[in-house]
Amino acid sequence: MPVPDEACCHGSIDNWLFLVNNDGWCSLMNPFSKAMLQLPKLATIWHHEMRNVYPGNPLLYKLAVPSFLDVSPDSLVAVLIMDDGFDSTLCICQPPIPTDTIRKLSDDNIHDVVFFNGKLYAITSTKLFLLEIADNHKCKPKISSINCIIDSVNYPNKALYRHTSNRCLNACWNYLVESGGRLLLVMRLAGILLPLPEHNVLQHARTLYFEVFEADLTTDSCCRWRRVSSLAGQALFVGTYSKSLPAAECGLPQEDCIYFTCDYARAYPAPDPLHDSGVFNMRNGTITPLLPETTVVRRVGERCPTWFFPSEAI
Repeated sequence: MPVPDEACCHGSIDNWLFLVNNDGWCSLMNPFSKAMLQLPKLATIWHHEMRNVYPGNPLLYKLAVPSFLDVSPDSLVAVLIMDDGFDSTLCICQPPIPTDTIRKLSDDNIHDVVFFNGKLYAITSTKLFLLEIADNHKCKPKISSINCIIDSVNYPNKALYRHTSNRCLNACWNYLVESGGRLLLVMRLAGILLPLPEHNVLQHARTLYFEVFEADLTTDSCCRWRRVSSLAGQALFVGTYSKSLPAAECGLPQEDCIYFTCDYARAYPAPDPLHDSGVFNMRNGTITPLLPETTVVRRVGERCPTWFFPSEAI
């Protein structure tokens, strides 16, 4: 999809492309209607928050909105900014103004954020948090309270984890996805064969397995995760932007599948843009290529693939 000459695409949300201009300003653009929503200079915000922590640069942006993107003056966008060391900063924006930021939760980095039933949730390596945003139109949106509502996450597929640990270095990434009225935690287990390469370690990682959990947020359940084996007719798309859609409505041949892209190795882009991308079948645990192996995909600059969901068939 063509983008303005002075900008690069760093991700997406629904049918909007997330662009970063040469001057540092960020925006969301609908490539069909050409509508634009101005965002702040997110890299500047990240540098301000990380000035005494890490000298690098932000590499990955994950965006979340309460529902479909609202371009009114009262719109709200949450942006998670991450670097190659997986240090993260969460920025709350009322475009084009940043209104609040937060770096860590319980001394742990944030892996993903999502709006669910109008509330903002964040996941770290071990805990789920509810971030209440002050609903006061007389002031800018602020995070008014932070509560840990689930304090533990199980390792994915412990048998597989033990089986591979003596042959490779294991890594795990967490994604939050709203799916059919459920808040799901998607855990992605990847491995890097030993001995580790000297350079670009993550470029050699390969996804091995996925586990999916549903958050039980009822008051009498003590708030916990329940492992699920079915997506109830949905298909999950995970990456820099994650989404759930009915598999039948998308014309997908199988249900209970997770479609994934590589969103963790942006510091060292692989020659193949579909590096470690594929389709995981929850019913039999197999992984198949995202596209036919004969398909040739050309990399454009240093960018990686992102999910894009047009509002109408194209």
